[in-house]
Amino acid sequence: MKEFESHDVTSLSQEIRGEVFTRGTHGYRREVGGFNLLTASSPDLVVVPEDEADVQAILRWAAEHDCTVHPQATGHGAYRPLETGMLLKTTRLNRLAIDQEAQRFTVGAGLTWQDVVPELHAAGLMAVSGSAATVSVVGLLLGGGIGPLSRTLGVASDYAESFRVVNAAGEVLVADAEHHPDLFWALRGGKVGLGVVTEATVRAVPLSHVYGGGLFFGAEDMDRLAHAWLDWVTDLPDAVNSSIAFLRLPPEAPGPLGGATVLHLRFAYVDTEASHDELRDQGEAYLAPLRALGTPIIDTIGLLPGDRLAEIHADPTDPVPVWEWGDMLESADHDLIEHLVGQVGGKAQSVLTAVELRRLGGALVRDDLSPSAVGGTRAAFSLLVLGVAIEPVAPLVAVETAGHMIRDLVQPWSASEINYHWAGYPTPEVFTNRLWPAKTAERLSEVRSRYDPNRLFEFGN
Repeated sequence: MKEFESHDVTSLSQEIRGEVFTRGTHGYRREVGGFNLLTASSPDLVVVPEDEADVQAILRWAAEHDCTVHPQATGHGAYRPLETGMLLKTTRLNRLAIDQEAQRFTVGAGLTWQDVVPELHAAGLMAVSGSAATVSVVGLLLGGGIGPLSRTLGVASDYAESFRVVNAAGEVLVADAEHHPDLFWALRGGKVGLGVVTEATVRAVPLSHVYGGGLFFGAEDMDRLAHAWLDWVTDLPDAVNSSIAFLRLPPEAPGPLGGATVLHLRFAYVDTEASHDELRDQGEAYLAPLRALGTPIIDTIGLLPGDRLAEIHADPTDPVPVWEWGDMLESADHDLIEHLVGQVGGKAQSVLTAVELRRLGGALVRDDLSPSAVGGTRAAFSLLVLGVAIEPVAPLVAVETAGHMIRDLVQPWSASEINYHWAGYPTPEVFTNRLWPAKTAERLSEVRSRYDPNRLFEFGN
């Protein structure tokens, strides 16, 4: 634990428009909190810049005082607690500018997708985003951004046009295809160790609606329908996006979902040229085989405007104490489904909250990975395991044990690489060998060393 002289901290406070918090000061605990309540951090400093000039001053101060820096917006990706260094919260960098004619938007690092997508929808545009509305836009872009429409439209970072970045020397760089192209390449999927992104300019999609939502099936149907879903989803065209999640919902969940064990089938059909009637008709034609197999408890599938895409996965919007682990899979078969059913199916007793199996492929797959550093795009499926750890119902040790059991069971299907946002709590071995293809990892290491030779930006949060 590093101790800073009070006059050094005071000098930083006086140099910026934002705020500086040390342990025990009023506001420290509020600012240090993030979305994952399991990650109880206590860094030496929490600094909240007001603008880009503040970020420059903060990084110059950090370099001078040998203080590592951990940029963070929402804390969704905080997988271990910080005990030293500086937590730099980007929450006040909240500028949003939409160029409707050019079909692009510029977004500050502190804004989340739920801040941005309603404004885009009002302009007749849609963003290629992730499944959770409360994740920061920039944070998702830096990890690639696999979302509910990615089989059709690719990852979020495919649409990034430029970034404004403050490097370890406190300099503002514009990274795009012509300026600092190596940094631009790395920022689209390389996630960490590259600087503090203050803004990103992103292409939007001229799309107002998709046909999508979810079907919730009861415990008595979920095992059978999980197998049926696998048969159905394997040969669907790239225009169809789908996943299933084995869910154990809390008592406070709405309506018939309260306290229920269900299979949540997520669905999105995308056609940028179709009318609303054509979207509905073709979407229902693709869904028909599954609809014939069971009656859902809840059916939310319909024409879905761009500002409601988060309803497809219906991820929680309030902070939770969540343990998570994920993997990318080379394939999926009925043996895999049977393993999952045995652990979290309708007849199983489990402390896990959600186990998701998502169909990948389509526009995610690229033969040449060099245009960006996104990892985990060549897998056929992804698996995500989540457990809300609450004593005494689901103690953390029980959640971890159940999650590790699924991790061990699915190893025969595991792919060689995994996307950063799926890694959960990546060990050094995973970080080094699986988050990116070998050539991508080597190039990322070179770019990080070039822009941050003294490791001001510590990895892992």
